Amino acid sequence: MAEILKFFYIAIIYLSLFLVVFEDKRECDTNFDCQQKFSTQAEDLLWCIRGYCMSIPN
Repeated sequence: MAEILKFFYIAIIYLSLFLVVFEDKRECDTNFDCQQKFSTQAEDLLWCIRGYCMSIPN
């Protein structure tokens, strides 16, 4: 009985390693990416800062 539980615990641990999903939350890599994604905000300057689009008013 203990061996069966041990087997299931090990199986759960190994399966959980494969189920880990890494999602990249970066919106942009360059300033051009921001301007393409948010093209309606023509009056503001869009900058890619640390992976996120920042709007800088004129």
